[in-house]
Amino acid sequence: MRIAICGAANTGKTTLVNSFLYTWKNYKTPESTYRNIIQEEELEHSTNTTTDIQTKILESLIKQQKDNSRGDSKVIHDRCSLDALAYTMWCYGKQKDGFDTAYVETQIEQVKESMRTLDIIFLSKFDKSQVPEENGVRETDIEYIAEIDNIYESLYQQYFQHGDSDVFFPKDDSPAIIVLPHNAQARIDLIADYITPDGELHGEENSILSPENIKELEQLVQHQQAVHEEEQANMKLQEEMDKKFKL
Repeated sequence: MRIAICGAANTGKTTLVNSFLYTWKNYKTPESTYRNIIQEEELEHSTNTTTDIQTKILESLIKQQKDNSRGDSKVIHDRCSLDALAYTMWCYGKQKDGFDTAYVETQIEQVKESMRTLDIIFLSKFDKSQVPEENGVRETDIEYIAEIDNIYESLYQQYFQHGDSDVFFPKDDSPAIIVLPHNAQARIDLIADYITPDGELHGEENSILSPENIKELEQLVQHQQAVHEEEQANMKLQEEMDKKFKL
């Protein structure tokens, strides 16, 4: 089982990964991540990123997914290739130097192919009631985090409503994408609806991922997460994506 936790900065991803590993002790998480590359090479990131940096980050995340996708590996990733795409799309929207249509389309194709190496992506949304914590590495600007969060929501909507269009996710071989609640314990409880105590996906006959249950559950979680201002921002972003990438 190959799982990834995605989402903008300051959404509790690392805390969730640690809680997951405490609960499901037969899982592992990669020791070296894209953060090591950023620190070792002293790279700019977030709002100061460049096409060269985004390429390095994406390549690192894809390699990490491939290296941990063999056999019966039980692995949970703190971020995956979809995260790199979200930040690249933010740069594209801001018309940052080098982030043209050709560059973004190349990253979309790489990310789409890499989705085959994951089984489930749990999406961690930004809780606007929480004050971002500074750790010397991650971004704490609320406006920037909210903008990135809106891009994740738009990617989720593309998956949920237009998954068969084969733009961001491979047709018939895409990981399930599940939106998480904000509460830490509720997150573990929700994940437990999908993952057995032994770390396997619940049997198809009882699975919450069955066609009868998945739509209702995702709509419920989505409703709990949605707010009016996000919906408006997502609609605008989706319109831009439709125009630029001919969705």
